[in-house]
Amino acid sequence: MVAGFIYLLGGGDLLVRGAVALARRTRVPPALVALTVVGLGTSLPELMVSVRAAMTGYSGLALGNVVGSNTANVLLVGGVAAIIFPVRTTEPSVRRSGSVMLAVSLLFLGMCLWGSNISRLDGIWLLGLLVVGTAVTARSALRARTAEMPTPIEWMLGVPSELRMIGVFIGIGVVVLPIGADLLVGAATQIAENFGVSDTVVGLSVVAIGTSLPEVATVIMAGLRKRMVMVVGTLLGSNIFNILAIMGAAAVTSPEAIPVSGRSFALDLPVMVGASLVLVSFTWLRKPLRRRTGVVFCVLYVAYMGALYTVG
Repeated sequence: MVAGFIYLLGGGDLLVRGAVALARRTRVPPALVALTVVGLGTSLPELMVSVRAAMTGYSGLALGNVVGSNTANVLLVGGVAAIIFPVRTTEPSVRRSGSVMLAVSLLFLGMCLWGSNISRLDGIWLLGLLVVGTAVTARSALRARTAEMPTPIEWMLGVPSELRMIGVFIGIGVVVLPIGADLLVGAATQIAENFGVSDTVVGLSVVAIGTSLPEVATVIMAGLRKRMVMVVGTLLGSNIFNILAIMGAAAVTSPEAIPVSGRSFALDLPVMVGASLVLVSFTWLRKPLRRRTGVVFCVLYVAYMGALYTVG
């Protein structure tokens, strides 16, 4: 499992840096980079793990990874970030993205309630919404290109500038990520068997926390360099991609529909949607996430982990 995390985090980090460098070279606006390139890039570990798990018959691990990662992004990553520095949510683009994230979360909950599973058709719908949403975001961001271009993306250290090195970064990331996913899925399923818990529980906890580490690193680095749009944009973008891209891809590649357990309806999904609603409410009210709020978020996450293993 440790080796799997190293491969995933290392490969994801290289791929994000290469993608950001490519975006900078092609003069893509930073807001679009935060919501798309960085948001998707930091979700690559979840994508590789969930697709691999779904293809090998461990669909519960795939579902748990997505739901658990979204919860961890808000309560754990957002909480840690708020403890270190106040996270401001006053930008109009952040409020719009927050509303989209909440709408996507509610849509996903509705899909789960509709048939008690996520079918291949549901996955196609999710991927279709991803394509439409990305196109709309790209169009609106490119319209504001002139106004946003003076804001540099210098907060990411170690970003290559030469086209050859950009290709090396992206190429290594693409090769290393599947290796890490394979190692991590195998280790996670073995842990679930040894401890007598379901693969969904392991996905919601150990795997979700581990695959959320890129978001932790990205958010902290962006916050220390006062790039608050990047902080909140990365969290919101990652959660949107987790549902649309990762759950969509997992549902499409899974040999059968991904079942949703009764415990997920009673605990996991309500916690995910509730955490999303709380985060979005701060953007609606234009209030920053301060240290006290960050502590509350982290305490709630620890309590959720305790309830998760208590219920089993």
